[in-house]
Amino acid sequence: MAKRFNPVVLTANALESGAPLWWTGAGWSESFADARVATTPEQAATLQALADTPLMQAATVGPCLVEVVEEDGAWRPASRREAIRASRSPTFAYGPEAASRRGPGARAA
Repeated sequence: MAKRFNPVVLTANALESGAPLWWTGAGWSESFADARVATTPEQAATLQALADTPLMQAATVGPCLVEVVEEDGAWRPASRREAIRASRSPTFAYGPEAASRRGPGARAA
């Protein structure tokens, strides 16, 4: 039995800043909402071929395809990890916010 195809998007991280990036079909965007969704295996193969090019490998870090699901008329990442990346929110406190969470008299790690 053939494996069921799930829609995917091409993602990577920016080489210099490390910011999550999403392929739009014309370039990279830091907004998941701009991502071009491959809804067929053929479209996914085209995105994978693009991810495998030396230029793409040199311009970004870790380009890869990730599964997405459609919910309430909008696409969202299927995995929690990619949902966190797409939200562009840190998963832990850092900077002044981290200091305030430690409380008075607490030492930095």
